[in-house]
Amino acid sequence: MSNRPPQQMNIIISMYLGYAAMMICRQMVTILSPALLVDETLGLSKTNLGDFAAYGTLGALVGKLIWGPFADKFGGRFTFLIGILLTALFIIAFGLSANVMVFTGFSFLLYCTKSSGWPGMTKLIGQWYHPQGYGRVWSILATSSRLSVVLATLFFGWLLSFMHWRMVAFIAAAFALVIFVGCYFYLQENPEEPDFFKVDESNANITSDITLSTDTESDTHTEHDTVKLESSWAEKLALENRYNHPLKDTGTIAGLVNFAKSPRVWLVVIMLMVLTCMMAFLDFVAIYLMESYQLTPSQAAMASTVFPVGSLVGLLAAIAFYDRFSKQGIRTVLTISLMLSLLSVLTLQYLPLFNLSAQLNYLVALVAIFLFAFSISPAYYLPMSIFSIEYGGRHSATLVCLIDAFGFAASAAFAFIGGRLADSAGGWSSFMNMLILISAVGIIAVRAFMQAEYSAAKQGKINKAASR
Repeated sequence: MSNRPPQQMNIIISMYLGYAAMMICRQMVTILSPALLVDETLGLSKTNLGDFAAYGTLGALVGKLIWGPFADKFGGRFTFLIGILLTALFIIAFGLSANVMVFTGFSFLLYCTKSSGWPGMTKLIGQWYHPQGYGRVWSILATSSRLSVVLATLFFGWLLSFMHWRMVAFIAAAFALVIFVGCYFYLQENPEEPDFFKVDESNANITSDITLSTDTESDTHTEHDTVKLESSWAEKLALENRYNHPLKDTGTIAGLVNFAKSPRVWLVVIMLMVLTCMMAFLDFVAIYLMESYQLTPSQAAMASTVFPVGSLVGLLAAIAFYDRFSKQGIRTVLTISLMLSLLSVLTLQYLPLFNLSAQLNYLVALVAIFLFAFSISPAYYLPMSIFSIEYGGRHSATLVCLIDAFGFAASAAFAFIGGRLADSAGGWSSFMNMLILISAVGIIAVRAFMQAEYSAAKQGKINKAASR
């Protein structure tokens, strides 16, 4: 008898906690930023903090180019464990830093190492979970990123109210090292059973054949029959793609050439570049709230959790719908969601024109930031991650990292420009104008990629039917 469910549970818990540990270490740069800014012994400016985020993002970009091929060659488990260990060590080094250059260097290395998390999980998910469950699994794991940021920001923001920022950094590193030890013992590379998904494959074939037979024998079907037929087709095609992937016998160079020639790859790259810039607003939220609403550094750090909370709620909603919707349905939902994100940024920009009280202004701003994060997180985390496993095959980690690398390049530019805009005469108003433009482009980018995915799925179904 297969013990697949307990094994899969161990794997997902290990990945969940391990990625949370990496995210907490990475997020410490942002959590500590208000305290760094008011530490007179450091003499830092908002431009310096924007540079930390920018160089850190460049580190993430370099990391993606390293860790993707590394995970494809050495496996997800080893990549993932190395990432947890090194992020813990680098946040200790960040806490020991004393000048701008050293801060910037360790921020670069920290973000670079944290980049190992997503490619490591990409390989593990491809080994351990059914293709039709990728959306649900990725949604759950992505909540690790958001929930850890929420809890870490609240907890470490609270610690900052009575503890020096260096000690707070060391406590975060200690937590990550404890998680590393647990993951070392519970995380496995791949299932020992060679027929791990044999039952699923058989059931998919039987269900599909029965449904198709019914389809040919009757001209009248209920809407339920149509949905069942679509689901059967999708499962059958997903399993066939898993076991007979077009790139399964190709080398790295051939895989890269294939990616470079694919319009769908370029569309997902453009989409993620825009969405990564939008997600990078998180790096500025604490300082934006502190300066716009006269908060203390500790209050600003804790108030900024509204962004990761919104992102977390968006991902929890995605767990319920993503694997249940067709490509066409997902396209519609994500397009509407990105329109909501644009509306949220417009609210932040033009809120002073409504002449509300200071307290009400603050509450509306928090709601707008929550909705912004809520609306972009499913589009940011899920389509690209699922696409990388399905399209990348044996090169899935390399593909997910290449896409992410373009995203981080765009985010680095956003951080460089954003910090300077916030320090300019226009201040946060200039910053928000840039975010409004990016959010408008985001609607177009997400719609275009999801349309391409819908067209590809429709074409695959036609081709499969023709080959029967």
